[in-house]
Amino acid sequence: MTTKEVLLQQALILFRKEGYDATGVQKIADAAGVGKPTLYHYFGNKRGLLNALLSTHLEIFWKDFETAADYNHDVVKTLESVARVYFEFAKKDPEFYAWFMSMGNAPTEGDIHDEVLPLCEKQWKALSELFLAASKDHGNMKGRHQRYAYTFLGIINASIQAYFSGLIKLNDRDVYDTCHQFMHGIFS
Repeated sequence: MTTKEVLLQQALILFRKEGYDATGVQKIADAAGVGKPTLYHYFGNKRGLLNALLSTHLEIFWKDFETAADYNHDVVKTLESVARVYFEFAKKDPEFYAWFMSMGNAPTEGDIHDEVLPLCEKQWKALSELFLAASKDHGNMKGRHQRYAYTFLGIINASIQAYFSGLIKLNDRDVYDTCHQFMHGIFS
């Protein structure tokens, strides 16, 4: 593992354990076994480290997500593809995903808000566009695309939380059940 990777790894561990605001660069450098100048060399400052942490962990996710969220005139298949991307990402990178989910509820000021909010908005926008495109094939969906976007992401994240709690496995059956629950509600 490179020094940069160790710094990113230790930052994630400390940000999850102690919180971003409570974690100083000296603590991260110490945990990585390097001096502060090395951290500054790679990232410039703590916010640069946060940005690198987010972009490094989300890089592959964004590619897979954008492909899955491209509506192909089959709403069930598209939603299942999107759910599968989230589930696979949460299984491959559970520490990051759990931390990232919690960052969506960060205070509205500071680095976390400034860096994470645009990433959340990127998800909502792509999902809104998916549902807007689907509404052209399904007239009963017209005008509801934004609500569908955040409720679909909500049920996905609730399922991932259930996985983190050991309640489900995030397998193909869970993809189906999550999407079926979203599309048909509790009376399905």
